[in-house]
Amino acid sequence: MIIVTNTIRVEKGSLEHVVRQFTGSDSGHGGAAQHIQNVNGFLGFELWETDLPDADYEELTVMSKWESAAAQQAWVKSDAFKKAHGRTKDSREQKRDRKGILENKITQYQVRHVVPLSDRGIAHE
Repeated sequence: MIIVTNTIRVEKGSLEHVVRQFTGSDSGHGGAAQHIQNVNGFLGFELWETDLPDADYEELTVMSKWESAAAQQAWVKSDAFKKAHGRTKDSREQKRDRKGILENKITQYQVRHVVPLSDRGIAHE
């Protein structure tokens, strides 16, 4: 299993806009979260907001979990990925709407060990 993170630094006040771009919650085209759900080898997707109270920017980390690096690479090369990220002729207007992004860094991790949550009668989100 691998985990890929995309840590995105955005201008202060732009974080919610970037979150909506990933979730598709403010448009009819859907975001990456909608397009990725049925991809072979996909295991999960989360958005993490970094707590940076004194910074002059905001930060969002996009985490996706995959059965293999090959499955993740197939997603990146797919038409669905291109559409979700505004990289097709039909979605260029979506790309223009990605305001506030200052920089990003993509990191891939090979999962070496997992300790599963034990069932102690506690509801987990």
